[in-house]
Amino acid sequence: MSEFTKKIILGAVVVLVLTVFLIKIEQKSTNSPDSDYSPPPVPVNILNLDAKEQGLKKAIAQDPENRDLLFRLGALYFETNRYQEAIEIYYRILKINEKDVDTLNDLGLALHYTGESIRAIEVLKKATSFNPSHQRAWLSLGFVQASTGKTDEAKLSLSRAINLNPDNPVGKEAKRILSLIEKKSG
Repeated sequence: MSEFTKKIILGAVVVLVLTVFLIKIEQKSTNSPDSDYSPPPVPVNILNLDAKEQGLKKAIAQDPENRDLLFRLGALYFETNRYQEAIEIYYRILKINEKDVDTLNDLGLALHYTGESIRAIEVLKKATSFNPSHQRAWLSLGFVQASTGKTDEAKLSLSRAINLNPDNPVGKEAKRILSLIEKKSG
């Protein structure tokens, strides 16, 4: 097979993978009853996913308690909607440090996306209790509460996120979600 043919096939595969990925994102956002609260998808370089995953796994095999490597692998799974695999990695990190608020935050969101919203709220409340000034944890807690119809609790959590810093991206997202809640509740 010539190099030109290989490049054509590779290009076709890339287009197909991207098309499927974009269709899944579109289906998820239009089929979800909570689409008003859905964060935008995180762009990921699809061509390098397998290589990144294998590289991280290899590095983790050499240093199994390296929090940063584990977190990067968990984030890779999370960003590619492989939430169950992300959850497993986040629990590994929490065995190393049960008070890792960034990990608790991402675990809470992954649990929510797998349908375990009650557990997600528990985890996110734990994150905010460990670090009451962790703005993203308050935002995530408010997001999950809003998505599950707990609007009064969501308003409090989102207000807390806004009060920590109303002008950064996290504070602005909290304001956006809070305004959506207020519109829907009249």
